[in-house]
Amino acid sequence: MVRQLDLPRHLERECPERNLNCKFCKSLFHHKDIKAHDEICSKFPLTCEWCGKKKIPREKYSDHIRTCGKVKLPCRFNVIGCEITAEKEKLAEHENLCVVDHMQMMLQNVMGIKTAVESLQPLHLQQARLKVNQLFTSIREMEETLGPLRSIGLGERGSSSPGEDLGKHYLSESLEDVQKRCVALKHKAETFENIVCVLNREVERASVSMAAYEQQHKLDQEKIEALQAKVRQMERATALKDLSIAELELKLQALEHSTDNGIFIWKISDFSRRRQEAKTQRSPAIFSPAFYTSKYGYKMCLRVYLNGDGVGRGTHMSLFFVIMRGNYDGLLRWPFKQKVTLLLMDQTNREHIIDAFRPDINSSSFQRPVTEMNIASGCPLFCPLSKLDNKNNYSREDCIFIKAIVDLTDL
Repeated sequence: MVRQLDLPRHLERECPERNLNCKFCKSLFHHKDIKAHDEICSKFPLTCEWCGKKKIPREKYSDHIRTCGKVKLPCRFNVIGCEITAEKEKLAEHENLCVVDHMQMMLQNVMGIKTAVESLQPLHLQQARLKVNQLFTSIREMEETLGPLRSIGLGERGSSSPGEDLGKHYLSESLEDVQKRCVALKHKAETFENIVCVLNREVERASVSMAAYEQQHKLDQEKIEALQAKVRQMERATALKDLSIAELELKLQALEHSTDNGIFIWKISDFSRRRQEAKTQRSPAIFSPAFYTSKYGYKMCLRVYLNGDGVGRGTHMSLFFVIMRGNYDGLLRWPFKQKVTLLLMDQTNREHIIDAFRPDINSSSFQRPVTEMNIASGCPLFCPLSKLDNKNNYSREDCIFIKAIVDLTDL
């Protein structure tokens, strides 16, 4: 439950279920998801950690990094052992100065690759396939080279020696072993390719399902936003109705307490609390409901200071009479001349505190009102506060009664 006065601020700043627009890309998101969105927002501003440039949209950050001259990149020869990292604009200078070192690293790396190729140890699927193709090429070249040599040797000598036969035997065994290992590697490569194809199909199916889920989520979000808009509309309509009801209740209350015979009795409840509020100046004065001299007569009210006002502040209760602007003022005689009697009623009907006065016809307080009410006039020293401090007959059950009587004899 939120007070009507605080509802707009609550909906805008405090409600955990409110929707917010991303201040960068202007998309609408739930309040709980806005921080997660900031991590992927394409318009979110980033700062280049190399050159210090600020407010770079995330979608353009990679383009900035490719062109930023201050970004530190590893040397292009880091794959062969160079560990230098420098700014992009200084890498060319480094490469020019370290040509000999880079060539030595390349030589060592090439020798290592040669050793690995000769050992035929597959490090990765792509490398294995490459090595297989290289081996097949090498075998064909060796066969093409050995074929003419063998034919030439046999033609010249007519027969081979035991050493040559032994060398041919070892050579044929080596070639057969290489061929077997190549076939095994090729079989493994085909197996891996089949696995990759199966995984690709699974990924495609997952992508299709994800797209369907995203579409459904978008539709659900649109429905939620439409329902939220309807709820906000109904809340506004309810707030307007509540305001109308409150205004009607105030009017009804005023009618219930109103009188039209010039006599008015005002009951002030919660006297202790109201008096304490008057002492602290939180609510120094209280206005009574309006009352009338007749149905179409003067409109009036009372104003009381429970801790005094003016010369009576802190020592007396001050009571004033106020002329209010009414609907029939144009038909009445001005200035107001009727005698007014004010009473603080003894609830045992023994000794009322009474004060009376006749209006000063030259005072603006009794002229025809031009605002909602005239300046109050009355008794600043109406009742000593000492009579209200201890047990007394004026304040019982934490309430007092004030009575006003307007003399109507000459109306």
